[in-house]
Amino acid sequence: MSLISNLLLPKRLSGVASGCLAAVSGLAAVLLLGLATPASAGQVPGTVVAQADPTAAQAAASDTASAPADSSQPAEEWHERVMPVLPERPRVPMYDPGTPIFRKVLKNGVVLMVQEQRTSADVAGMVALRMGTMYEDDQTAGLSQVLMRALTSGTKKLPPAELQLRLLADKITLESGASADYGQVGFQTLREGGSNAVDLLAQIVLSPAFPDTAVENSRSYFLARAADDVENPLLATYTYFLGAMYQGSPLARPPHGSVQTLSEARRADVLALYKKLFVGGNMAVSVVGNVDAKKTMAQLEKLFAAAPAGPPPAPPSVAPQAPGADTVITAERPILARSLVYGYPAPGYADRDYPAFMVIDSYLRSADRSPITFWMPQREQAAAVGVMYPSYPHRSSVAVHLAAKPENYAAARDTVAAVFEQIKTTPFDKGEWGVQVKRVQNGFFWKQNEPVIRARNLSRWEVQGVTTEFPHQFETALLQLKPEDVRDAAARWFTHSAEVSLKPSGRDGQP
Repeated sequence: MSLISNLLLPKRLSGVASGCLAAVSGLAAVLLLGLATPASAGQVPGTVVAQADPTAAQAAASDTASAPADSSQPAEEWHERVMPVLPERPRVPMYDPGTPIFRKVLKNGVVLMVQEQRTSADVAGMVALRMGTMYEDDQTAGLSQVLMRALTSGTKKLPPAELQLRLLADKITLESGASADYGQVGFQTLREGGSNAVDLLAQIVLSPAFPDTAVENSRSYFLARAADDVENPLLATYTYFLGAMYQGSPLARPPHGSVQTLSEARRADVLALYKKLFVGGNMAVSVVGNVDAKKTMAQLEKLFAAAPAGPPPAPPSVAPQAPGADTVITAERPILARSLVYGYPAPGYADRDYPAFMVIDSYLRSADRSPITFWMPQREQAAAVGVMYPSYPHRSSVAVHLAAKPENYAAARDTVAAVFEQIKTTPFDKGEWGVQVKRVQNGFFWKQNEPVIRARNLSRWEVQGVTTEFPHQFETALLQLKPEDVRDAAARWFTHSAEVSLKPSGRDGQP
């Protein structure tokens, strides 16, 4: 209230006039203080409201005006209102299992699953198989990718042109591909075309034609991808990283296979791999959407009973060897910037620490708050910054990749190392923790009720061996986590790092 007194205090006035004005200023201060204090009707329990006394205010103002200033008096104390500590809101599960799943295993080993979603306008179907990098050797590296891309080109009954007309007529969209430990082929269509789409899916899976042009186009596509894994500086850096992180395992090879294998591959090699993988014991079929479950199951039984019997491929018997010490690999290239991949071993999706590492992954890759993917580009410390956490079953890896100018490289590398070190020694604060747990939950169950998403997941979880209970188990473990649990999980896995860099081979990157 000293501001009001100063405004009302006249210059060159004394005596009675000065005393009256000082009294008025003191009274105004007390009245304003009374207005600022809650009335007794709205008073917070346990507080005392001061009542303004004009007589006392005048006396106090007169004394203040006549008394000299005393700098030894303590300044007026201000007390901030203490906000009550609100209890943390309970985390609410998001997983929706949907209607019961009809499941049946045929005599030839094919697993069939059907789930109705009567409120949806779509129908989706997927066939999943154990295949990919984990089940390949040096002679077949990359062939799984070629096989799955060529698979949907035509069938023995439907040449490529006729197959495309059937897809257009029933508004069917096909998809296929392979990853580290599984492959999938499937469809998505409207409810009216569901039955025809199931027939086409069975034809594609059980009697593909593999036209020469389709196999050659697929082989050329992945040959270019494999060459890029070697020639592109960032991809080449990651290829070196895989070799150091997964020694003795098929996962140590480049993700798209080797250039030599793909360049020598022929249609006969693709057919041999098809006959090995597409057997009853290696197939899981799922159909989800606006269908009659009993009729659809009967249709699937009739169609997939024709699949040849056979066991699934055996996974590699040798587990990948984690680095026994911090590993640093440096090579030179005629490039302008310097690339870096820096990371550690990490749990796979079947490990108990997987939910904790999904929180770490979310924190590292957050586009709006991560000290890596957000702040490093913002500060122009690095470019092409990203995080790689591949979906492997029992052991995976988490790594940061970036490109930096030679003069910024040391600071960029030290920043990445410091962030990883902080994760394994310091728990997330409450604000960061609440954001990242919710993001992991939302991301994991993103569009979970869409038929195509659910069909992919049901068939995938079946061949991966985690069963349809996996999402419930994952969410339960996620919601039980505490910040200290994530720190402890990081400390268990972040033992020895692998650091790979390609640097310019000459001045300004010129050889």
